[in-house]
Amino acid sequence: MRTELLLIRRRKAAEELMVDACTISRPGEPVTDPETGEVTDSTTPVYSGRCKVQSKDSATSTPDAGGASFVMVSRQVHIPAGAADVRDGDVVTVTASLLNPFGVGKQYRVEGFTPDSFETAARIPVKEML
Repeated sequence: MRTELLLIRRRKAAEELMVDACTISRPGEPVTDPETGEVTDSTTPVYSGRCKVQSKDSATSTPDAGGASFVMVSRQVHIPAGAADVRDGDVVTVTASLLNPFGVGKQYRVEGFTPDSFETAARIPVKEML
């Protein structure tokens, strides 16, 4: 019981730092409008609510690929623990930010998420979609 109470307190503390808002959606099959012929991507909502976007590692890497160098920064999006069944391939869209208005509208694709038993927040590894 003591472990459970401690985890609840730590989850509340983690959520206090989630000052941004986001939606997470799962891409589905393309849908064709029978009247216009326009093809749109269907999505299923997975989560909408508070979040935090941050760098996972303070160090960056500069790999060489085909003679070109580029900088990679690992990113994470945090949402409350157990708030959603997030899967690889889901798309996170930042919808509001208290401290970083330049982050609003950014989109990230989930890559390599595995929930943990004692997590204080769901720390979702993502790659920015450009």
